[in-house]
Amino acid sequence: MFLSALFVFQLHWLPGTSSMIDGFSFKELILPVLVLVLYDFGYVARITRASMVEVMTAPYVRTAVLKGLPYRRVIVRHALRNALITPVTVLLLHVNWLIAGVIVVEFFFAYKGFGSLILTAALARDLFLLEACTMVTVVIAVASQTVADIAYTFLNPRIRLQ
Repeated sequence: MFLSALFVFQLHWLPGTSSMIDGFSFKELILPVLVLVLYDFGYVARITRASMVEVMTAPYVRTAVLKGLPYRRVIVRHALRNALITPVTVLLLHVNWLIAGVIVVEFFFAYKGFGSLILTAALARDLFLLEACTMVTVVIAVASQTVADIAYTFLNPRIRLQ
């Protein structure tokens, strides 16, 4: 509501709804996407920072610094790869949350999408459509967790697919 009050009513930069009657418009997507991203950004940033602080105290990071490697290289090559395991897990777990969050955001911005379909099906008591939407969200959940498991192999060289 704060973003709408600022960008729609005070500054008049963005439209208040995202009906896309005139076709696809990035300008109508800015506010809904901004709401979804900003809501979770602080939590993910805090998790990333905590993970990075923990990794920076590890013996292998201290050894790399003492060997004389440039500090930037120690951060990027050694620390960041291992520190990103937790944030990647959190981000990919939040894919499911985004589906639920999309319902609220789509209703607020009058945008017709997957969340609006779920809400309409629930209000109309259409159980078959709700079951189909549930199956789609389960497939998305399984796919996002599979992507997370594959991403672990790139982030941590000790983890291998076998």
